[in-house]
Amino acid sequence: MAQSSIQKTPYVVVRRGVNDRFSIPVGIRGASRSERCAITVSCDHVQGVLTPYELQTSESTRLRHKKAQETFGMLKELLRSMHWGPTGSVGFELASGTLAMNEQSDFDLLIQSQWFSVTEANDLMNQLNKTPMTVDPLIQTENGWFLLREYALGKGVLFKTMTGLELQGDPWRPSRS
Repeated sequence: MAQSSIQKTPYVVVRRGVNDRFSIPVGIRGASRSERCAITVSCDHVQGVLTPYELQTSESTRLRHKKAQETFGMLKELLRSMHWGPTGSVGFELASGTLAMNEQSDFDLLIQSQWFSVTEANDLMNQLNKTPMTVDPLIQTENGWFLLREYALGKGVLFKTMTGLELQGDPWRPSRS
């Protein structure tokens, strides 16, 4: 199944995990979630890289769903002062040109950010909630990632690092295990 997916669409997504200078943990997308495959590839086999931040400049017409096109246009305006880009099925579709989204898909995105308050996070979530699709923003810091939606609640976050997950009261100052 993984081999046929790669032959059909020769794109993979980088996944969380520890990589060395010789290999990268990646995921192969299948037709459904149950058909995804996690592997590690040699850096020698990588032919190119597209980051979410590079995909942010893509034309919305590369997305096949009208709601995704509208959401992408609204995000470009709303997040114009931020360093961000689409991930998940939206990012995969923009990068590969292969239909990856369905009517239930969220619009996943990654926002690289410096510190901002819970109030600012809540304000941003209120704006994002006005888009046609559900937007699921992940905030990237120098130490890891967390969901903006969780942070906006002001009760701490599940902080994601390359080596795992940690509960954090303040994601801007993660504890060192």
